[in-house]
Amino acid sequence: MRKFTFLRKKIEAKDRALQENLVQKYFDELELGKEADASDFDRNAVYSRITDQIDAMPAYKNNVKKRWIAAASVIAVIVTAGLLYQNKNQVMDVVSPIAQKELTTGGKQVASFTLSDGTKVWLNGDSKMSYPETFRGDKREIIITGEAFLEVAHDDKMPFIVRTGDVRTQVLGTSFNVKAYPEESFVKVDVATGKVGVIAPANKTVFLTPRQEVLFDKKTRVATIAENVDITALAGWKEGNFIVKNMPLAEVLSVIQRRFGVQVKADSNLAQCSITANFTNVSLQNVMKIVAKLVKGKAVQSTDGNSYKLTGKGC
Repeated sequence: MRKFTFLRKKIEAKDRALQENLVQKYFDELELGKEADASDFDRNAVYSRITDQIDAMPAYKNNVKKRWIAAASVIAVIVTAGLLYQNKNQVMDVVSPIAQKELTTGGKQVASFTLSDGTKVWLNGDSKMSYPETFRGDKREIIITGEAFLEVAHDDKMPFIVRTGDVRTQVLGTSFNVKAYPEESFVKVDVATGKVGVIAPANKTVFLTPRQEVLFDKKTRVATIAENVDITALAGWKEGNFIVKNMPLAEVLSVIQRRFGVQVKADSNLAQCSITANFTNVSLQNVMKIVAKLVKGKAVQSTDGNSYKLTGKGC
């Protein structure tokens, strides 16, 4: 910090030291120099303005206390300005709030949408996306319930964050599929291009590259990574396809329920079965016949046609 020359009334050295220490204390506590969004805040200029205004105050022999009260007021104003600068995005959110919007889809519907930054989003059936009308500050953040595929517009200065319950997926610019239906026991992220960071409770950040997948179990809080995932098949729902590769039976049945609007229950001994098949453009009845055959059992339809019971020997 620069030394000061005194051209006005004589001030004892201990008084000047007290002034400088007081002002420096305020700045040290604020730590403005360490804040990323305060890079344009001129620390020295603000300091000079404070001390210049204190110097300009008349120094009466018996009125030192009043002068220090006024000095403290000047410091408080400047400190408040610094705090507002540090938190300018929060201030702007109050002064000029950004509208929050939602996009929802029905069970058999797939919707596509482009966010204000150019990011493209495909939303699968029975899903919801909450997003701001425009992005402000140092990050871009949305909330997904259900399933979505994203092609994120690259921006080094504004990471893109997708929140799915307790799991947070963060990228700079990449494409990936995220699946997080409330009724399912997991949150799953699969990467098509680029690099993705997935942060889940009680887990270290998991970094994924193309054809990698992380599955976070909501109950056990365990994250499992899979390699060589067929992302084209997995995200084929964007084009209306229904392709599964080594997918757990419970997950397949959930897709059937959303896609066809029916209820499907299976015997507990089938829980370990996995399915690989292409059900694109296949009717519900035939889908159920194929699944029943793969689990070495049968699918019984209810009399009203709104549900199925799947039984079998198991896999």
